[in-house]
Amino acid sequence: MAINFPGTPALNDTFTEGNTTWKYDGTSWNVITSVVTTPVAGTNLFTRFSADSGFTTANTPTDNLTIAGGDNTTTSIVGDTLTINSTGGGGDAFGTITADEGSTTAASINDTLNIIGGTNISTSIATDTDNVEINMSAFSINFLSDVDTTSSPPVTGNVLKWDGAKWAPGSDATSGGGGTDADTLDGFDSSYFLNYNNLNNKPAILTLASLSVGVENTPSGNGAITYDDGTGVFKFTPPTAAGIGALTAEVNDLTAAVTWANVPNANITESSVTQHQAALSITESQISDFGTYLTGSSSIDALADVDTTTAAPSTDDVLQWNGSAWIPSASAGGGDANQNAFSNIAVAGQTTVAADTTTDTVNFVGASGVTITTNEGTDTITFTGPGASISNFSQLTDADEANLTVDKIYLPAITMLDVTNNGSTAYRFDQYGTSDNPGLYAIAGTTIAFNLSTMGSSHPFLIQDFSATNYNDGLVHVATDGTVSTGASAQGNSEGVLYWKIPIGAGGTYRYQCSLHAGMVGNITVKSFATL
Repeated sequence: MAINFPGTPALNDTFTEGNTTWKYDGTSWNVITSVVTTPVAGTNLFTRFSADSGFTTANTPTDNLTIAGGDNTTTSIVGDTLTINSTGGGGDAFGTITADEGSTTAASINDTLNIIGGTNISTSIATDTDNVEINMSAFSINFLSDVDTTSSPPVTGNVLKWDGAKWAPGSDATSGGGGTDADTLDGFDSSYFLNYNNLNNKPAILTLASLSVGVENTPSGNGAITYDDGTGVFKFTPPTAAGIGALTAEVNDLTAAVTWANVPNANITESSVTQHQAALSITESQISDFGTYLTGSSSIDALADVDTTTAAPSTDDVLQWNGSAWIPSASAGGGDANQNAFSNIAVAGQTTVAADTTTDTVNFVGASGVTITTNEGTDTITFTGPGASISNFSQLTDADEANLTVDKIYLPAITMLDVTNNGSTAYRFDQYGTSDNPGLYAIAGTTIAFNLSTMGSSHPFLIQDFSATNYNDGLVHVATDGTVSTGASAQGNSEGVLYWKIPIGAGGTYRYQCSLHAGMVGNITVKSFATL
């Protein structure tokens, strides 16, 4: 019967169907025992044997298992070796071979199927091999069902044309790109028609050599530039004096355009202003109002609203308005050598704190359990929280060091078993009472935890499959100090908590085993939710 094994199994995966469990060894699935009796310490025995169509178990300690041959199969035992031989015949074979135009059925188990080539097909069997080669022979284009070159053999220069029923040789139409109506170029015509030099009515092409500049014309009016498209000559006609005079005069009133603050004092003199008076539209009375500035000024104190004489300026001073004049000042805002400062202090989700004055102060207030210290010498502010000196989980004030250690809460588990020992003979588990090496049950796809800190330190704890091979998949060990190890490194511990994240595909029987005492061993039966 067909077994629906998983498509992509991993090494040591197990699969259970009905009353039989298989294990994957990396190459094939092998039947393992699913009904278990407590084994004798140090002795591995098969108590159940399964076949494709059923299974059997031993009825007595001395029961015998007989392996008998079936159809075309014999068995023999020599010494400790069991040999199963096939006598041939009766193997899987195709009884009927079907082709496109019929089928044939084998008349006997020794019947022969002949593979024979047909038209343009040949067959052969390579020497000393089981390979049948089917080769296609070379054939002409006339072999194609929709081509006929026999009724009208082709001559040099012919092309294949569709005559409504088949492709047949025909003359190439050299005019129009092979068609009877090719008077327009659509980008897919022959290269002959795409060659400009083959056109009979091509226009004259203008080149740079055809262009020239001629002798200028006699001055006339406002002047002009002309081009003769017949000769390709450019000519310039200069303007006359009258034409120039007819141009609209430019208004040269620059009073609104000139920013006197950007004109160097050395360039503003009485003679220069008088010289450009007409262009600047400045009257004589306006010129006289410039006073001493027409000859230049050497000090800002010459400004009527600036006083740098009463209080001489110092380095980094700024001009500050005192109500009647601008005077030097060292305390005015914005004149500090370092003007970078934060006006606002913003915290996400909180109201922004804004400075009200230039001397406003920000106060830092520590919340419950938070200490704030300042160091004027290093310009630092230090915030110290309640957990700054905590380095271990047990130092938390709300942690029960005896019962709530980090190893016990590392992973969520469906159950946690406190593991103890009965001397060196058996393991015990708190939820199973005082039973020695009890059978445990777990569910695939869940996590089960073993608290190893509740037993003696000389009983290293292992998880194994039923063949006594360490099973490392899904193992996570957390020591009492929080150290985490996984896989094979999680095996053989006597303290902390061992978590087993049971793979969803696991099933069947596994074992717990002390690595130092063979008698401390028991079974763990893993089931899926679907079989509960």
